[in-house]
Amino acid sequence: MMKRAIGIFLTLSSLLTYLIVDMLNDPVKNIITTTDMNSGITRTTVLYQYPLMYWVICVILIITFILGIYFILAKEKKYEECPLQNILEISESN
Repeated sequence: MMKRAIGIFLTLSSLLTYLIVDMLNDPVKNIITTTDMNSGITRTTVLYQYPLMYWVICVILIITFILGIYFILAKEKKYEECPLQNILEISESN
C-alpha cells in the first residue's frame, strides 16, 4: 500500500512540475538573416529554442513519472512467516 501511495505522489508531482516548468520557461528567440549576394534577396529565419536546463528537467520528470507508474502498478510481495517451531526442530536434530 505504501508503494502505491509513493507512486501516486511521484506521478502527480512530476505532472504538476512539468506544467509549471513549461509555463515559466519561454523559448529563446534566435533570428538569422541571410542575404543572397547574386539576387540581393534577404531571408529572415526565426528559430525558437528552449534552454538546455529545460530539457534536463524534462528528462528527470519523465524518469520520475515512469518510476511513479511502476510503483502504482507493482504488486506487493507477500512474505510467508517461518514458524519458529520448525527452526527449533531442525537445530535440535543436528
